[in-house]
Amino acid sequence: MEIAFRGPVLFVRDMERAKEFYVNVLGQEVGLDLGVNVGFVGGFALWERGYVNDFLFEGKMPGDEGAPRVEIYFETTAVREVARRAEEAGARFLHPLTAQPWAQLAVRFYDPDGHLVEVAEPMDAVVLRLSDEGLSADEIAERTLLPMPVVEAFLRGECCD
Repeated sequence: MEIAFRGPVLFVRDMERAKEFYVNVLGQEVGLDLGVNVGFVGGFALWERGYVNDFLFEGKMPGDEGAPRVEIYFETTAVREVARRAEEAGARFLHPLTAQPWAQLAVRFYDPDGHLVEVAEPMDAVVLRLSDEGLSADEIAERTLLPMPVVEAFLRGECCD
């Protein structure tokens, strides 16, 4: 089973300010900008803290002192197996294996030191799974929130970062 580390996800207060900082100061290239979620070429991403609070913590994210500021992100097609192993290891879960609103299967749990860990299926696998379920490329783009050129590349077997 391959589990690929994809990079950290920083939770930021002001997405435009953070994005501008990483682009203009550190020369990072935006690979995908979904507004509340910005992925940079190379695997590191930003998530807007308000979105994280609403989406992951159901509006109950701890205040500044106790709030996670980062998540480490892994991808594998064996996400169900990883969720099972984390449960057997006694990990505390933020949420069980769940289909995200963009159709990706993901699980989030805390490591022994309290760091937030996400393990999810790769988006190319999501696109292929939805195609196998009979969705058209347009339907897949709408369901996954991915731009059509990315969906088309995944359907051709090409990988995009």
